[in-house]
Amino acid sequence: MKFYMKQKVFSFRESHDIYDEDQNPVFHVEGKMLSFGKQLRLTDVKTGETIVDIKEKLISLLSKLLIEYQGKHVATVQKELTFFKPKYTVPELGWTIEGDFLQHDYQIFDDNNDLVADINKKFFSWSDTFEFNIRDGNVPFAVVIGIILAIDMAMDRDNG
Repeated sequence: MKFYMKQKVFSFRESHDIYDEDQNPVFHVEGKMLSFGKQLRLTDVKTGETIVDIKEKLISLLSKLLIEYQGKHVATVQKELTFFKPKYTVPELGWTIEGDFLQHDYQIFDDNNDLVADINKKFFSWSDTFEFNIRDGNVPFAVVIGIILAIDMAMDRDNG
């Protein structure tokens, strides 16, 4: 299933929507302004219910982000020490995430090396626009999107 995320260019507060293939908003992403470490919340547009919380772990040499799904910890996104190509792992799910040199395209692989999702940045748009193609239905879409948002947070942290 495909999803699209368009980040606002001039926003003091992280706030944007995630759309389905028909350009209908499905999830809303909201950042916490006053917190220790960066935090994001993913809510269902229809119900307003918080589905995923993403929190940056502050005391960590490399980026480490914690993912909660419906109030329970389900995943940790950890940046690996690599050169040139960014790489992340999600130990709880056995996933690895590999990116290209320019950090615009990513692929998520499970422990069998099967493609779970791929993330592509769309160029020539006013705001950062990403396409998520999620292939694995074993993990809820919201969790996969939370992991993708965590990668984006880690890239922002690493790029200053």
